[in-house]
Amino acid sequence: MDVYKTIVVGLFGALLGSQLPIPLAELFAAALVVVAYLRLTKKNLRLPTAVLTTIQIILGVSIGITVQLSELIDSFSMPLFVGLILCMLSQTSVNFVWLYKKEKWTPFESLLGAIPGAMAAILMISEEQQKPSPKIIFSHSIRLLLLVVLAGFIATTGDGTSQLSQTLSPSQIPHLALLALASYLLGKAVGKIGVPAPFLLTSLLVAALYNAQFPTLQLVIPESLIMVATAILGVLIGSRLAPTTLKQALEYSKAGFIVTLLGVSVTVFYAWLFSSLTGTDWEVLLLAWVPGSVEAMTAVALLLGLEPAFVAINHVMRLMMLYMMPVVLKSPLQRLSRIKDLF
Repeated sequence: MDVYKTIVVGLFGALLGSQLPIPLAELFAAALVVVAYLRLTKKNLRLPTAVLTTIQIILGVSIGITVQLSELIDSFSMPLFVGLILCMLSQTSVNFVWLYKKEKWTPFESLLGAIPGAMAAILMISEEQQKPSPKIIFSHSIRLLLLVVLAGFIATTGDGTSQLSQTLSPSQIPHLALLALASYLLGKAVGKIGVPAPFLLTSLLVAALYNAQFPTLQLVIPESLIMVATAILGVLIGSRLAPTTLKQALEYSKAGFIVTLLGVSVTVFYAWLFSSLTGTDWEVLLLAWVPGSVEAMTAVALLLGLEPAFVAINHVMRLMMLYMMPVVLKSPLQRLSRIKDLF
């Protein structure tokens, strides 16, 4: 019963946040309200598996239906794809070294805290551990907050439209139900072989393939469902932040701030390097490769006339690779979770 009460509190916070002209304000408002609620009631909360599964499916499908495989193929450039991968690997490596060497985090915490983006996937992997670490949540929350707010102040001044503003047609409901069912069944099967965040991965792939097969459907996720998923994700964040002391919060926030600066610095370097090699505007590459919000970065590119389609496609590719990263890193992640020191 406490779980559902807290989710309602988180939904209330998300509704309040939706009134703010800041991207993802719902997420952070829900988290803050839940932190206040759990501290006042002195409760300790862990979300059940069914709730986490629901979040993964909603978020995975919402991203997957935006993927246009034809656009991915048309905009594909091997040199820039290599640049994207090198940029992501460098961001992760630099952040990992800082968190492990300077902040004295464990190898497992350092890796999850260092991966640039895909906050939902990282939270799901963290939540699968017996004792989810608040350090990881702080690191990603601060990074997301800084990048989204900075881009959001520019993005919200324009006329860009979001897929959430589109109207859901009743004829789309059976298609979405089929996607949810297929994602759940495949996620159960994939989860049995130990893949982290299985429902997030399968729902993204199923939705992307379905969208490619039926491109004229123009599927959209109801805004109310996105709001619920965002609120629950805020509850998850808030429930992990609530037991944290002020000293720990400041320490973890500092780490998140530093790795954000390091990640952006690495992105600036690679944007300049591959701009020199390929002739692509470095500002375009910066917006395409910075580990920020897809919606906000695309809106900024639209306002500044910096190839918004290219920016959006690169962020989709980045997210897809990040969501698949836990599958590739399954064995290293399992080993790291049992190691306290690499040396």
